[in-house]
Formats: sequence, C-alpha cells, structure tokens
Amino acid sequence: MTPEKINQNRCGKEDEKKKRKWPYILVLLLLLLLLLLLLLRSCGNQHPYPIPPPSSSVPSSSAPSLDDTGSAEPGSSSTPSRQEILSRLQKQEVTVTDKVSAQASFSSGAKGSTGTWEVENPSSNTVIMQCKIVLNGKSIAKSAPIYPGQHIDGLTLSRQVSPGSYSVTAAIKYYNKDTKAYLGMADYKIRLSVS
Repeated sequence: MTPEKINQNRCGKEDEKKKRKWPYILVLLLLLLLLLLLLLRSCGNQHPYPIPPPSSSVPSSSAPSLDDTGSAEPGSSSTPSRQEILSRLQKQEVTVTDKVSAQASFSSGAKGSTGTWEVENPSSNTVIMQCKIVLNGKSIAKSAPIYPGQHIDGLTLSRQVSPGSYSVTAAIKYYNKDTKAYLGMADYKIRLSVS
C-alpha cells in the first residue's frame, strides 16, 4: 500500500467516526431540550377553574356568592409578590394569574384591627378575586372583591387572634367578571404574624 492510500484510509475512518458521533450528540441535545421544557412547565402551579354550563349560571343557595362590599385600589401592588400561580386551561375554562404575598401581619390581634397583606389581580385576568385568611378552619379576615387591574394592601380581622406566628391558608375564590358567578378557588399556605 502506498502512503497516499494509507492517508486516505485514515482520513476516511476519521470522517466516519465523526459522522457516527452526530446522531448521539443530536439525541443528547433533544433530551436536554425536552428536560428543560418539562422543568419550565412544572414551575407554575396549575389549577383548573371550569366555567359552569349556562344552565347552572343561576346562583344556587349552596354556591358561594360574591360579597361586593369594600373596595380595592387600582393598579399593581407596590411590592412584588412572592407567590404566583399560572393556570392553563382549555375550552370552557379560564386562565388566572395570582400575585399573593407570602406574609400577612397585624400589629394587634383584636377584632377589627387592620393588617398588611398584598394580593394583586393582574389586568390580564378575566375574573374577580375575593380572598380570605383561614386559621384553624375559621375565616379571620376577608378582602373586598378585587377586579382585574386592582390590588389590596391589607385586611381587617373579623375575629380575635392571639399574638404569635401562624401557618394559615389564603383561600382565593374566583368569580366571572360579567355574571359574578362562582368559578372555583385556590388555596395557598402563607405566614401570619400577630403582635
């Protein structure tokens, strides 16, 4: 064999090895991309809130009704929220994004005292939100209805609460913006601090 033929064989084998590596590299890149998409999709909590069929749009006595007292302030909240839920729904369902502060605090535990807690209903939503804080199964504070593009900065205690730090549930109910029919709800765990 001549040196030229040996060189050609060597180059041919090296090219063949490079060609064999490409499918493996391509499969590895596709797997990494799939893993990245799965991670991004699982970052948001998803909750379906089905729209009731037209025949059930008339509120029944067992369905919760919107308490339309009080007011929320226009615009976004002044500080960013710590918890956000993104809900993707299909067909007869709605998409809701919540911005809920992870901490509520009251300087006094007396009934009627005002505390701070921020909840925002972004203008991209098409639902009315109404929130309450639940301690040991009992509602201790309830917000005014929060329409899209509004937020609240605080709540008033509806019950006496002893000083301390508590893990409580923030229950958010969703209502149709036009008919005010109840759509569904989501619960969050937040910290409650009472001085």
